[in-house]
Amino acid sequence: MKNKNLITGLLIIFVGVVALLAALNVFEFHWTIVLRLWPLMLIMFGITLLPLNDYLKGGLLLLSLMAGCFLYHVEAKDYHGNAITRFCHNVKSWSINEDEDEEEADIEYVMEQYFAEPYEEAETASIDIDFGAGNLVLKAPCAELATVDANSNFVKYNFRSERGDKGPSIFVEGEGHTKHIKKKNENDLDVALCAKPVWNFVLDMGAANADLDFSPYKVSYVEVNGGACNLDLKLGDSGCNTRVEINTGASDIDIQVPVGVDCEVNMDSALTGKDLPGFEKVERGLWRTPGFGQGAYQTVINIDCAVSNISVVRY
Repeated sequence: MKNKNLITGLLIIFVGVVALLAALNVFEFHWTIVLRLWPLMLIMFGITLLPLNDYLKGGLLLLSLMAGCFLYHVEAKDYHGNAITRFCHNVKSWSINEDEDEEEADIEYVMEQYFAEPYEEAETASIDIDFGAGNLVLKAPCAELATVDANSNFVKYNFRSERGDKGPSIFVEGEGHTKHIKKKNENDLDVALCAKPVWNFVLDMGAANADLDFSPYKVSYVEVNGGACNLDLKLGDSGCNTRVEINTGASDIDIQVPVGVDCEVNMDSALTGKDLPGFEKVERGLWRTPGFGQGAYQTVINIDCAVSNISVVRY
C-alpha cells in the first residue's frame, strides 16, 4: 500500500471516529463549525500533492490537523447553539437555565414544540410516531385532527401530514442528540387525536414509557415496536374490529380490554410472565375470551417479545 493512500486512510478513519463518538453522545460536536473550516481541507489535500518525502508530508498533515483542532476549540468555546440545530419553524421556546449558586453551573436546554393538524371530514386517519426514549402519553380527544406537544432537551421533532385516498396521515419523527452537562435527558410527548375518524396508530420507540388510552377513540389497528419499554394500553368498545401488534424486547406490558368485546391473544415469547384472567387457553400461545366470535366485534392482540411481564385484563 502506498504511503499516500495510508495517510488518506488515516484521515478518513479519524473523521469517522469523531463522527461516531459524537453520534454516541460521548461529547458534543458541532458540524456547523467544521463546515466553516473547509479551507483547511484544501490545504491538507494540497500537502498530499507536494513532491516531498512521506515523513515531511506526514508532519505537515499532523500540524494542519492540530491547527484545525485548535481553531475548532476556539470557535466552540463561544458557540451556544444546539449540536444538531438551533431552531425550527414550529419551536415554541428554547430556554437556557443557569444556576449560578452551584459550584458548577447547571445548564439545561429545553425545546418545546407544538403541532396541530386541522380537522377535515374523514372516515379514517392514521398517525405514525418515531419516538425513541422518554415518556409518551395519549391524551383525551381534541377538536383538531391531531395535536402533538413535545418537550425535550435532546430531540427535535419533524411533523408532516399527507392526504390520500385512505384519508389523512400524520407523521411525527424525532431526530438528533445533544449531550448535557449533567445528562438530565428529558423527552416528553403528549398526543391527542380527533375522536371522529377510525384510527390506525403506529409507534416505534426505544427504551420508553408509553401510556396509550384508546378507550375514547375508534381504532382498527395499533402497532407498537419497542425495545425495553413499559407499555400501558387501554382499548375501548370502538364499534369496529381491532388488531393490535406488539413487538418489543424485555418489557412490562399491561393491556385492558372491555368486557363486552370478544378478545383473542396470540403470544410468541419465551420465559414470559403471563396474567390473563377471564381468558381460556385454546392451545399453546393462544388465549380467547369465552364465546369468542359470537359478538359483533373482535379484538385480536398479537404479542412477540423477549423476557417480559404481560397482563391482559378485562374491565
